[in-house]
Amino acid sequence: MSVPQGSLFWFRTDLRLHEQIGLHAAQNQAGPLLCVYFVEPESPNIGPLSFPRQGPFRRRFIEQSLADLKSQLQVLGQELYVLEGSPSKTIPELMLRFGLKTCRMEHSKAPFEKREENALRLELKALGLDCETYASHPLIAPDQLPFELNRLPDVFTAFRHKVEAEFPEIQLLGSPGALPSLPAGAEALVSSPSQGHVLSDSAGFQGGESAGLAHLSAYFEGNRASAYKETRNGLQGDHYSTRFSPWLAQGNLSPRKIWAELKLYEARVGANESTYWIGFELLWRDYFYYAMQKYGSLFFALGGIRQRPPEHQSDLSRFEAWRLGKTGQPFIDACMKELHQTGFLSNRGRQNASSYLVHGLKLDWRWGAAWFENRLIDYDPCSNYGNWAYVAGVGNDPRPNRVFNPERQAEMYDPDKAYQQAWSQVCISE
Repeated sequence: MSVPQGSLFWFRTDLRLHEQIGLHAAQNQAGPLLCVYFVEPESPNIGPLSFPRQGPFRRRFIEQSLADLKSQLQVLGQELYVLEGSPSKTIPELMLRFGLKTCRMEHSKAPFEKREENALRLELKALGLDCETYASHPLIAPDQLPFELNRLPDVFTAFRHKVEAEFPEIQLLGSPGALPSLPAGAEALVSSPSQGHVLSDSAGFQGGESAGLAHLSAYFEGNRASAYKETRNGLQGDHYSTRFSPWLAQGNLSPRKIWAELKLYEARVGANESTYWIGFELLWRDYFYYAMQKYGSLFFALGGIRQRPPEHQSDLSRFEAWRLGKTGQPFIDACMKELHQTGFLSNRGRQNASSYLVHGLKLDWRWGAAWFENRLIDYDPCSNYGNWAYVAGVGNDPRPNRVFNPERQAEMYDPDKAYQQAWSQVCISE
């Protein structure tokens, strides 16, 4: 019997070639390489909610991302196999079938995915096979933090001050120039077919590393970054936001690549408060990632990391009115209609919609987080549940009652009612 060599690379929410630690390790390995991705199975959400965790907008974006990744791997003589089934069962079978020694993959972000990762580790260990994980999600790697994970501050400002005082050097790996060949017989594997969902306009996002890098380049070619802080509370159009989030969420773009481009822009054009704010928000993203690593399942508990459940009602009729943009509050309804129809919503809209559900309707904040999980193209478990818990006063927030007045917010950010009028005639029949 031949000695196992080579590796299997499991793509998860890191659908790109640039800044891929695992692929860089594979470049110098002995033996072949097999690249796989597992389709997320349909599953209902928490409690009485019947919609699946992954909605149609994100599913289409992922399908586009996989098609782009597949094309890029083929240029390097590789292939991507999109599979169904349990990774913890299928991966060991594939590694034995093709005589592979090591499984490499992105480190799990959330408890649900960690269970699958741990089950896989046990299966591989029992077979004498190796498993290597790496942190693909954050800007600052775990070993670059100026403290141990259990000493992570419970307030973002304290985290930011500590990190900025000892900010590490961000070095880029680039993209692999070559990869090992496929294992013999791999061509017999058959990828799962695309679902081919037909959707309405999804805020103009095309999934994939190629589209993400093109957007990144275009964003820093102009001067939008220098005015970002003044525009970021906008509600309409393509230019108020960086719009990096969909490509970040599926790993089409690395935060390190964005950081590097930001620094090049500042060197060329000049740094100001707006360019700082782009980096500031990348740090917020890191903070929620590390907070989830520290607290695990508490991120999804009604009482959050503070373990103080807020008063709430279990009124499905109120929730459905909120979800479908039928509350009678024009600003909130406009936000929810945009989310429902496009899979995207501005930061200002998200804060108002979440505050209204939690503080206005007194509903379980996790219901709202679950609906955002279903609908958002740029859903990320750490940022989504972290932000919802933040608004509900059970997360990483020193202020217990973060309440937004929708009438006042509309006066400030939609004074001419253009946003509200744009969605007033849309009627959701679902």
